[in-house]
Amino acid sequence: MKIAIITLTSQGKNLARLLNKKLKNDPTVLQTDLYHKQVKATLKEIFHEYDCILGIMASGIMIRSICPLIKDKTVDPAILLMDEKAEHVISILSGHLGGGNDFTMKIANHTGARPVITTATDVNCKLGIDALAHKYFMELDNPSKIMKINKALVSGEKIELRVMPRLKYLFKDELVNNSYKQIIGQSLPSNKIEASFDDTKITLTPKKLVVGLGARKGVPCDMVLDAVSKACQDLGIPLERIDLIATGEPKNDEIGIIEAADGIGLNLRVVTLEELKSFKHPQISKSQFVQKTFGVPGICEPAALLAAGENARLIYRKTKFNKVTIAIAVSDPS
Repeated sequence: MKIAIITLTSQGKNLARLLNKKLKNDPTVLQTDLYHKQVKATLKEIFHEYDCILGIMASGIMIRSICPLIKDKTVDPAILLMDEKAEHVISILSGHLGGGNDFTMKIANHTGARPVITTATDVNCKLGIDALAHKYFMELDNPSKIMKINKALVSGEKIELRVMPRLKYLFKDELVNNSYKQIIGQSLPSNKIEASFDDTKITLTPKKLVVGLGARKGVPCDMVLDAVSKACQDLGIPLERIDLIATGEPKNDEIGIIEAADGIGLNLRVVTLEELKSFKHPQISKSQFVQKTFGVPGICEPAALLAAGENARLIYRKTKFNKVTIAIAVSDPS
């Protein structure tokens, strides 16, 4: 997630700096940029360059500034507001598809602020269909039908969620189980999920999620599995949501990685050294050690991105767990 924090006062600026330091330790946050003053001009320039924009200022200033920029819930960034004393943090735009509600909770945990979330499904302890799509990295085929599905959830209806057996892991989620009725859909393609209520249907398609791995020589399988589990926990997803394990050619004979992929029940994609050398992507971080040893800037991040496919993006930046480095990328069909 790319975050922009905009401030107006010196106290707000100091709060932004403190928050930035904390976010740098969060592997799900790939970039945080700070902006001070000139709110309207700044928002006009950066509005669609970030996944989330946090304004530390009065609500009226932010709301008046974003009104001319808002397009649609499927493309607008999440917009959050916080007062300069960090007493409240409020999700005001793109709370579900944009992840605003989740990020509000993250900011609250970092600052001690009280999270303010007003979406009806959330306050009624239901998981909106758009929130489900965001949480599990899925594409929705018909966003115009989101409101009808979510209104039915709020009214106490249990929406039918038709899934193939391999996707039954969704119902391990208490909110999913509390919001939807599980139907095993024998006629569905293996990678499709169908939510339905009366004559309204929405199809969800999971995006390709790839774990990229690097490791020290001789790393044991249990250490690799532990790293993958911790990364999934940080993202709030189960191991079953992962589609593929990837690594680079220099690590293609690491038994620990091979056994870990086999233990999870996933294929292992080995990216060639030539692919790693020629691959360019703005999200890749560089390791001097890997560059000197193998002649490439990194292994886990480019392996994940290459295996996820064209237009893929990182959702979990390179993080080291003991002798294992891990990154996670997701496909981006749009």
